Amino acid sequence: MSFFAPLAGPLWKQLEGYGIDPAGVFKEAGVDPECIYDSNARIPAAAFETLFDLAINASGDPFFGLREQQYFRPAHLGALGFAWLASTSLHTAFERMSRYTKFFSGILTVGLHENESNLVVCFQSSSGTRHKDIREDSQLALATKCCRVIAGDRFRAARILFTQKEPADTSYHYELFRCPLEFEAPETAMWIPLDQANMRLTGSNSELANLNEHIVVKYLAHAAKDDVVNRVKANIIDSLSSGTVTETLVAGRLHMTPRNLHRKLAREGTSFKHLLNEVRQELAHQYIHDRTMTLTEISFMLGFSEVSSFSRAYKNWTGKPPSAVRQAMTGEA
Repeated sequence: MSFFAPLAGPLWKQLEGYGIDPAGVFKEAGVDPECIYDSNARIPAAAFETLFDLAINASGDPFFGLREQQYFRPAHLGALGFAWLASTSLHTAFERMSRYTKFFSGILTVGLHENESNLVVCFQSSSGTRHKDIREDSQLALATKCCRVIAGDRFRAARILFTQKEPADTSYHYELFRCPLEFEAPETAMWIPLDQANMRLTGSNSELANLNEHIVVKYLAHAAKDDVVNRVKANIIDSLSSGTVTETLVAGRLHMTPRNLHRKLAREGTSFKHLLNEVRQELAHQYIHDRTMTLTEISFMLGFSEVSSFSRAYKNWTGKPPSAVRQAMTGEA
């Protein structure tokens, strides 16, 4: 498990804000400061958590997690952050974050569901108990910051839920979130009124959002080089538009025989055909919402020789033909 290295950038700036030399803290945690500028670098989860704990201890600030948002920008999430910025609604933005959380964190899960009138965004971390309350503050504060960047500074959730006990001083919590807060709740969550969650955002760009989402998909597939499943998916993504994606071809690129590749995938409970189908579905979800791409272009990009073949496959995946989805689109990205 690991973290996207540029995500440590806000910690560096926050330490400087306290008048603390961040280089010494990073060195003590075993984290190279230069990695915060490298979009291909990742920090082992244990080292990142140590860095976070050392930063909290050095600051002595009980509001450390809430203040982190002052130094954070969506760009610290790399391509996923830029996809967030280009999303056409908070709902679609959180769908992206939920789907690709592992892009930036190996220990966080973001879940989505709706109640009668709200989109409920739930955060669950597998980290230890050290500074658990401050970590929870950080998750909710950063999510709120992300919302305000694209929905405006007047954004406020309908309700914020904390699992922690109510602190003795909640003044900064209310100042930051500007909404009802519930402590000792069963989950860490943000409730967003559905009308706000689904509101079309100015400055959105579906083509840019999907382009960056595609970068995220490729990054994740290439990141796990020791994982045969992700190595196969990465090769499929790189080869789709050539129209010649076969198990034999991919096996050769991975320096193994098709039979050996078949056995390795079987041990992982999958197959080449299943992974090819999975990659095509994921990319189709992106491409179909990009109005600049025709169905013919999408078919080509997914490795189908004819639009009719793509249409049949898409209907099998979603229950609707791509032409019907395009007609029904109301601007979602």
